[in-house]
Amino acid sequence: MPKAKNQKVSETKKEKIDNESIKQQTGSSLAFRKIVRVILIALVLLSLFVLILQLIPNKAPLSSIEQEKYLALVPVTNEKRVIIPKISVNSKIYEGDSSVLDKGTWHRFPDRGNPKVGGNFILAAHRYIFSLLPQRTSEKSVLYNIDKLDVGDKIYIDWQNERYEYVVDKKYKVKPNNTEVEAQSTQAKLTLYSCTKEGQADGREVIEANPIK
Repeated sequence: MPKAKNQKVSETKKEKIDNESIKQQTGSSLAFRKIVRVILIALVLLSLFVLILQLIPNKAPLSSIEQEKYLALVPVTNEKRVIIPKISVNSKIYEGDSSVLDKGTWHRFPDRGNPKVGGNFILAAHRYIFSLLPQRTSEKSVLYNIDKLDVGDKIYIDWQNERYEYVVDKKYKVKPNNTEVEAQSTQAKLTLYSCTKEGQADGREVIEANPIK
């Protein structure tokens, strides 16, 4: 009898240990599932955040009346700026190397032209730059909506306390190694470009505009 009793006690202890082991495994499994669920939710939220940042610079073109109101709110100053009311662009123009693109619009080859002396006035700006702050994404993606410009649209340049008006004459795409758009010109014109939405390696979207005298 004592032997049978001891065996029964031993089996009971073993059963308790097995039950505790099952509970621990179940608890670990539930904890793992919770962690996976949290990670998946975080990834979904991160994806939505990135998507929102990508869409922030995407703005609907302004109507003619809205463009007039937009321009009226931008006073002429001694700063050099490019203003494109239709796509809500008001960007400061910088000279220097490509690092200035992080601040605004780059005046390429200043010796080849500007609004005051004529020639080929060449401006370039980023199409899309990602930033964790939505406002910075919008500010850095100066020419995100360049493809929404059409022949006949107006572009304004503030230069040495004067405002110069241009009208879009051409829009086209070129390969990234095309340098003809930056060639010197005896005719006064504005050449504005940025990379395509597919990226710099795909090519550039180019706008040519003539000054309105």
